[in-house]
Amino acid sequence: MPESASLTNFTTFLQKSSKISSWLSAAGMVLFMLMVILTFVDVFLRYLFGSSLPGTTEVVSLLMVVVVFASIAATQWQKSHVTMDILTARLSDKNATLLAVVTNFWSLATTLICLGIAVQYAVDTPSVTLVLRVPLWPIIAFMAFGFFLLALAILHDFLEVFAKSIKLAGSDKTLLAFAVSLLGLALFIAFSLYAVPGLDNITIGILGLCFLFILFLMGMPVGLALIAASIVFIAQLRGIDAACFVGSRAIFSTAGSYAWSPLMFFMLMGYLCYYGNFGKDIFTCARNWLGHLRGGLAMVSIFACTLFGAVVGDVLSGSIAMAAIALPEMRKYKYDDTLAVGTLACSGTIGCLIPPSTTFIIYGVLAQQSIGDLFISGIVPGILCMFCFMLAVWIMSLFKPDLAPKLPKVPLGERITSLKAGLPVLFIFIVVIGGIYGGVFTATEGGGIGVCGTILLALLMRRLTWQGFLNAMKDSAKFISMCFTVLCGAVVLSYFMALTSIPTELANTIASLEVSGGLVLFMIILVFVILGCFLPSMPMLLICVPIFVPIANVFNWDLIWFGVLIVILDNMASITPPFGINLFVMKEVAGVSLGTMYKSAIPFVIALFLCLFIVILFPELATFLPNLMRG
Repeated sequence: MPESASLTNFTTFLQKSSKISSWLSAAGMVLFMLMVILTFVDVFLRYLFGSSLPGTTEVVSLLMVVVVFASIAATQWQKSHVTMDILTARLSDKNATLLAVVTNFWSLATTLICLGIAVQYAVDTPSVTLVLRVPLWPIIAFMAFGFFLLALAILHDFLEVFAKSIKLAGSDKTLLAFAVSLLGLALFIAFSLYAVPGLDNITIGILGLCFLFILFLMGMPVGLALIAASIVFIAQLRGIDAACFVGSRAIFSTAGSYAWSPLMFFMLMGYLCYYGNFGKDIFTCARNWLGHLRGGLAMVSIFACTLFGAVVGDVLSGSIAMAAIALPEMRKYKYDDTLAVGTLACSGTIGCLIPPSTTFIIYGVLAQQSIGDLFISGIVPGILCMFCFMLAVWIMSLFKPDLAPKLPKVPLGERITSLKAGLPVLFIFIVVIGGIYGGVFTATEGGGIGVCGTILLALLMRRLTWQGFLNAMKDSAKFISMCFTVLCGAVVLSYFMALTSIPTELANTIASLEVSGGLVLFMIILVFVILGCFLPSMPMLLICVPIFVPIANVFNWDLIWFGVLIVILDNMASITPPFGINLFVMKEVAGVSLGTMYKSAIPFVIALFLCLFIVILFPELATFLPNLMRG
């Protein structure tokens, strides 16, 4: 058809902008390394000479905006922005494509709105930084340029899926889907411009959350869905001008928030450790000591993921790193896939309890708690979680010995010699966490120190090739952009939630009911468990923490202890059927069925519940170390 051919030609033309996005992403990561070096030098000068570089915090904050928006379009070209395929995965190709016509069009409209409000914000902002007096408008303008490139990428995807829809469903149904998307956009605009009489703040808040979840279910990128729903409903509450101002300011301030910078640094540190092959040494050491036990190789994988979590700090990196090393070993020794893939998929979650942890950073910023205290609080629960997972493996292999045949015992001398394999990771951990709690540097600076230390150590050990370094930078750019897009949307949503007063009203209502704290905690756990079956862990964390922290304050719960509970529950979302992200990733890595992944995850979900129950019964497991370090 001529129409389809024209769309294909224009789509091919837009494809050329992907090279610009890739180059810009690479330039952004060069600036990211400048951030790392600047942070390292600042700490070095302050520690040795008692003086630091002026305006370091400002420069890092401004560069953060550039780093995020330099890669936002490249991440879209790689199809790496967070989406939910709850509905789309169950549709036929034809219906999924028709739905994609709608969601891609709405994503494009949202991006263009972000572009417009960013341009307006740049024009209206005469502000400069406090110390260096750097004007903000060029940085905001770059943010707008990032949205422009993102719009081109989404337009390409929209036209591509539009042409595909014509082939699969015909032009009539495709045009109908496009008409539906136009009608929906018109309704959203009308709802933003004209206040609906009779709607109070709470009702608007509930409608906004329902609308948000509909966008999630339809497969719209999570970050854009958060921004779209928040701006539309803030406009209903306060008017379109206020919504645009809040949206642009929240996006810029989040991307350039110095408090979020540890997230960037620790992501890069994790990828450098991954490509530096530190995980292989850890696994070899653990195999020598634990491999001869019942279910030994699975326990080795759990231990290795725990130790590797001391440098990676997220739920996926440990699983992916150990899968490449441990899965062939377990298959070689006839371990059943049900045990092997479940162990690897679920053990990566321990990395979010063992510091440094990206999840603790997010919770700490949202709950306004010390990131250093949160890091330390996760050590004992992380070790407890490791033992709970090992217990699950031992019980499974006890009742079904065929799941995990025993290995020959390694001589003691060889085991002792292998201990040195864990020294590099231990060194990085001590430098970063010890420096943070020793007062040498902050959590943010600790991330920069950790990156430099990891690079130097990997180079000295000849572990990091140039290609490995480039791969680490590329993966970090993608993950940073993906993560911060969701963070920006979540912060806009938090403004919307504050305007509706839902968190405050919910906390006051619970306080007035005079129900026990135990019952309320049970309800919070239940909400997390249910949502965790359907929502990715990060969006769930960003949505729930601003709602539940005021409730925790009503009952005077220790927010450090509460943060540990939240992280355990958030980890559970990554491995809970039917939509745990770790299960889907491991399914592809291991080449097994989704049914096998679901079956393999159940014992470890139970083990996480056991860990959660113990930390609830004994809060000191989470609070003892922070209190000891402070006192």
